[in-house]
Amino acid sequence: MAINPVRTGIYKFFTTNNTSAFYVALGGRLYYDEMSEKPLYPYCVFKMFDEIRDWTFDLEFEDIAVQFDYFDATADGCDTGLINLKSLFDYAALSITGWTTLKMERELIIPSYKIEPDDIWEGKARYSILIQK
Repeated sequence: MAINPVRTGIYKFFTTNNTSAFYVALGGRLYYDEMSEKPLYPYCVFKMFDEIRDWTFDLEFEDIAVQFDYFDATADGCDTGLINLKSLFDYAALSITGWTTLKMERELIIPSYKIEPDDIWEGKARYSILIQK
């Protein structure tokens, strides 16, 4: 399974690009699967929720779905965060130990919507990452 190396690859790509608008806006607040109980806004949580393995005669591939959930105090901030996420991660060449990234492609984006009663905004983006052993 390549889940741990992919998680590390995503976070390494994020921190390596620490001058990107996405990183700067978040101030490094990208979390895997969960965040602190009282987070600072904005922040982003990513998770991987399925993995499809495929083999040919001599090659091994994995197609991993990754979802980014972006949270901010305003709708405009959330929408801007999704644009910055797109700018950073669309077709990113992740460095994943033991694997070659063939593609990182956005499949879905859900624009900002308000979460009640918390009075915060959330937007989502889902990516497919195809890697080869």
